[in-house]
Parts: sequence; C-alpha cells; structure tokens
Amino acid sequence: MNPLIHLPSAANELACCTFMQQLLNDLFAGKLAPAKIFSADYQQHTDGNTLDYEGFIQHLNHVRAQVSRIAFRVEQACCTPHMLADRHCVTVTKTNGQTSDIEVYMFARLRDGKIWRIDEVTRVIKGDHADKSLASATT
Repeated sequence: MNPLIHLPSAANELACCTFMQQLLNDLFAGKLAPAKIFSADYQQHTDGNTLDYEGFIQHLNHVRAQVSRIAFRVEQACCTPHMLADRHCVTVTKTNGQTSDIEVYMFARLRDGKIWRIDEVTRVIKGDHADKSLASATT
C-alpha cells in the first residue's frame, strides 16, 4: 500500500514529522518499495547532482552497501496534498564503524499520489565531511 495516500494534516506538524520519519526509515531499510511512492519519471536534485528513478535506485543500493546502520530523525515537517517538506538529520554508521550526522533540507513534490521530484541540500554536522557524498552517490 502507498503510505502517501494517508498524509497527515498540514496543521499537525508532529504528525507530519512522525509520518516523514517512518517513511524515510522504512525506505532506506528496504521495508518500503520505492515504486510504491516514487513515479517512474522521478527526478532528485541534491547539492547540484541530479538522479532519475533508476539512478535513485542505484543510490539506495549504494547507501545500503556503505552503511551498517542508518537512522532518520525528522526535526520539522509540513505535509500538503502536493508537497512534503522537512528538515531531517540522518545518522549513518558506515561498515568501517565510523559515524556521521548529516542534516538535510528536503522538498518533495507529489503528483497522482507519488513523489515525482525532490530538491534537497545537505551538510555534514558531525563526522567525515566526505560523507556528504552519500546524499547522492550511486557508486
């Protein structure tokens, strides 16, 4: 089932934060199939790098291979029928044991109940600044 059909009210920021946090954690843990929430013509623009749907799938697989643990914590969020926006922190533990915290500002546009575009900027707030590349890396 597509969780995007049950968006919380924009007036309830806590519910939006909880919704987005669950969505991101499930997606990167492999509990949520990307095809359920992303359109076939999906585009992601992160820190000047662009990925299409297939590139995003490669990105998910790359991140999963590079990290032993990933956890999303959504600090602020807004949900509307046509856009999701949030500020979240990602804590990654790489397979070598190093950890980093990455802050992300994300704006996702929705069409026909799926995400068709994401624009985001990231910054490493703790850890190796080279880990910023995890935000859009595919290899």
